[in-house]
Amino acid sequence: MSSSGRDGGTLFVVGTPIGNLKDITVRALEVLRSVSVIAAEDTRVTARLLGRYDISTPCVSFREQNARRAVPSLIARLDGGDDVALVSDAGTPSISDPGEQLVDAASRAGITVSPIPGPSALAAAISVTALRGDGVRFVGFLPRSKKKREDRLKAIAVDPSISVLYESPNRLGRTLGDLAQACPGRPAVVLREMTKIHEEIARGSLDDLAERFSDRVRGEITVVVAGNEQTMEEISTVRLTQLVCAQVNAGESAKDVAASLSRALGVSKKRIYEIAVEAISDRS
Repeated sequence: MSSSGRDGGTLFVVGTPIGNLKDITVRALEVLRSVSVIAAEDTRVTARLLGRYDISTPCVSFREQNARRAVPSLIARLDGGDDVALVSDAGTPSISDPGEQLVDAASRAGITVSPIPGPSALAAAISVTALRGDGVRFVGFLPRSKKKREDRLKAIAVDPSISVLYESPNRLGRTLGDLAQACPGRPAVVLREMTKIHEEIARGSLDDLAERFSDRVRGEITVVVAGNEQTMEEISTVRLTQLVCAQVNAGESAKDVAASLSRALGVSKKRIYEIAVEAISDRS
């Protein structure tokens, strides 16, 4: 099944279910059946998925703790013509999961790396939260060290983007408390056990969620935090000013600029007109 443009195998980065084993693509199953070996974060977890679909492809362990030893072995197999599938315990590899080292080594060696898209807790969470933000920033797990953690929390506090975090169930209460302190009153969503029988999606302010999940919980956790609306407003004003100035510099009147941009952007004519008048005044 190799799609490589060179002599050798292909490394397939395969998305697997984040919970419900039915959430796997037909193409992913085809790849898992056809490759010579599957590099799995935990071979026991992957064995359950393979057993469900009667796939007998052998697995080898590939995780952060053994990456230094496993990468050269897997690269040798790829160089020898074997196709390899890289999977994590859940979701898409290399997103807060092992995989980056192998993908990097394969790329450097001129080996073809091919993504097999599939489930991702990041995408699944964003699709149902409906929080406001100027884009999305994937934070992953917060740092453990105090200084780095404080710096990351400060960055989230001022970021206009929606922030997506992963967290372990035993650290969820502390993380929500830290987020509530950094972003008091900020809307957020906690998603627990997505796609599984006991799926829970809890919405509210960070303060409320920190209180709700103060006790230890079970399951896989994703936390989504709304962007800083004040920062969003500042950024949108800067961008609006740029658009207004471009039309003013092209010779349009403040009235015409206000009318055209108001229709296009859904922003009040008064606000645009005031910016345009100021821009014209600055030119004269």
